[in-house]
Amino acid sequence: MTIRRVDGSDKKRFLDLLLLADPCEEMVDRYLGAGEMYVLEEDGRAVSECVMFPRADGAIELKNIATAPEAQKRGFAGLLLEEMARRYAGRFRRMYVGTAGAERFYEAHGFRYAYTFEEFFTLYYPEPVVDGDLVCVDMVYLSREL
Repeated sequence: MTIRRVDGSDKKRFLDLLLLADPCEEMVDRYLGAGEMYVLEEDGRAVSECVMFPRADGAIELKNIATAPEAQKRGFAGLLLEEMARRYAGRFRRMYVGTAGAERFYEAHGFRYAYTFEEFFTLYYPEPVVDGDLVCVDMVYLSREL
C-alpha cells in the first residue's frame, strides 16, 4: 500500500473516485486545480483519494475524500486522513472538513464541530445532492488541531 501525490492533468484520471464524494463535476473543478491531491494505492490500483485545499484563514481543508465501493470498510479513508494530518501538521495548525452526514467518521479521527454553512448545497449545487436517504442542505464543518 502506498500514498502518492497526483499533480496536474493526472488528477482528472481519478474523476470516478472524486465524484463519489462530490457528485458535481463543476464543483470538483473549482478546487481540484489549486488543491493537492493524493491517492492511496493497493497493488498498483488507486482505491482511495483525497484533495487538500489551503484556506484563506491559514488552515488546510479536506475538500474531498472517497474510497472505491469495492474497497470500502477496510480503513483506507481513515489511513489517508491520518496521513494527511501528519503531512500537513508542519505547515498548518488546523484542518477543516465539510460534510452533510459523515460527522461520526470524522469525530472518530479527532474532529469536532466548528460551524454550519446553512443552505450550502441548495445555494451552490445545480441539482439536489442526496446521500443515502438524506437530501443535503446544510454543510457542517468540523475541525481538528494538527
